[in-house]
Amino acid sequence: MKNIVALLRRFYLFLLFLALQAIALTMLFRNNRFHGSEFVRHSSDWVGGIYSQRAQLSEYLRLGEINDQLSLENAQLRSDAQENYWNLRTDVDTLNDTTSIQRYIYRTAKVVNASVNREKNYIVIDRGALGNVTADMGVISAGNIVGVIRSASEHFAVVMPVIHSDFKASVRLRKSGAFGSLVWRGGNAQIADVIDIPKNIPVAPGDTIVTSGYSTYFPANIHVGTVEWVDDSDNDYHLIKVRMGADFRRLDHVLVVSDIFKQEQDTLLNKVEQQDAANSKR
Repeated sequence: MKNIVALLRRFYLFLLFLALQAIALTMLFRNNRFHGSEFVRHSSDWVGGIYSQRAQLSEYLRLGEINDQLSLENAQLRSDAQENYWNLRTDVDTLNDTTSIQRYIYRTAKVVNASVNREKNYIVIDRGALGNVTADMGVISAGNIVGVIRSASEHFAVVMPVIHSDFKASVRLRKSGAFGSLVWRGGNAQIADVIDIPKNIPVAPGDTIVTSGYSTYFPANIHVGTVEWVDDSDNDYHLIKVRMGADFRRLDHVLVVSDIFKQEQDTLLNKVEQQDAANSKR
């Protein structure tokens, strides 16, 4: 105890300086928008860098080099798949080989941080704006839906996963083609709900749920999960419990899905909505 007191007496001026400096910086960042935003931006990269260092050590222990190669090959295979191309053919008799153009691009990334036990979980990946990753891009892993990019800095991006209370995606039953919405209401990180499918549509445990392709986040037919059980206590719609295909507790490598047509589609939709709003005011 005497040694601690002596140490404090010896360095009390330096410790007092550090305390006052911390208070001054806190006041600066809280009361100045520019400095505050710069602090948040740089701190995100600092924290992301720490997570990245930790993930690199874990990756080495888990044969990360092999996983990197497999992930890259998987991205290339998915990018070359026929369903990622938009058909341009207008004449069934044409022999023109350029009848389709690519619509979806896949980029590899690694998970450097993730949460699974909260109401609003997030995942951090090590690819950001410098890697052509932006908000509203889809994320998949091992052929299963994971989530959507919420925001991105230069080197990192934050993913809103399926296991987030605000997540919602358009999905369908592979067997019948009926579509509904995928949501998560907390609890088990491997169980989500599919809602808005009418009771006249047959659903049974073991049925496969896939993406509908109605959004610009994911191509059609990306695996979501399998039906665990069905609750028909509601009068009009099934409540379908789905066991997710992605294991959110063991995510490592992911693919970020970019829709080349997203801007065109969004621009057209916004134009129509603006025209409808203008017409309604007349």
